Amino acid sequence: MDKTKIWPGRLTGNCQEPTEIVCIWVKKIYDACSQKECEEFFFDDLKFPKGDVENFTVECSIKPCSETFYDWSIEPIDEGPLGIVRVRVCAVLEIIIRDSEDTSNYTVNCEEICFLKEVILYAPDPIHMQVLVESIFESLTCAIEVEENSSAEASVKPLVTATVGAFIIVKTALKVQLLIPAFGFCPAPPECEELGDVCEQFLERPFPPFFPPQLTDLNNS
Repeated sequence: MDKTKIWPGRLTGNCQEPTEIVCIWVKKIYDACSQKECEEFFFDDLKFPKGDVENFTVECSIKPCSETFYDWSIEPIDEGPLGIVRVRVCAVLEIIIRDSEDTSNYTVNCEEICFLKEVILYAPDPIHMQVLVESIFESLTCAIEVEENSSAEASVKPLVTATVGAFIIVKTALKVQLLIPAFGFCPAPPECEELGDVCEQFLERPFPPFFPPQLTDLNNS
């Protein structure tokens, strides 16, 4: 055994220092980049409630935990180590259309919206590497528009436009074995605390301030 190398095993030292060197199998991030996207989307095939279009209102929101990514690929540039990373980053936009004169009359539409990303990242082993994505989508604006139908019939076609922004982080990763310092296995966690009734929770809260702070208080803070 090569004495000059660090090998897995027990270490000596006090409780503030690692107790051993361990070998773990993890996904290591080799490179990453972040971008912001903002785009207007148009939806002309939604379900609308019955009634007069002029009375309709619309609400748009990103469905919680719906962010995902598809169809990723890594194309080496001049045989590496950089590569063109392509990935489709998506989320589900929930569109609720209501009749302002009858709140019980509404429809819910779920539409997938996507941004196609194409970035350059360090990818020394593109065959075995993975692309990972983290994203946060936000619904910024939402409105109903009416398109005049050009046909002979005097009819209108409602259209929903939604502006969506997204914070996106694209990463290249590879599963590797790493030697890391460790403090041993995790101890058993403390017992879970159970919530009391509403009054017990209220009585444990501190008194709130009854008056706004004075200017001197703000300056001292």
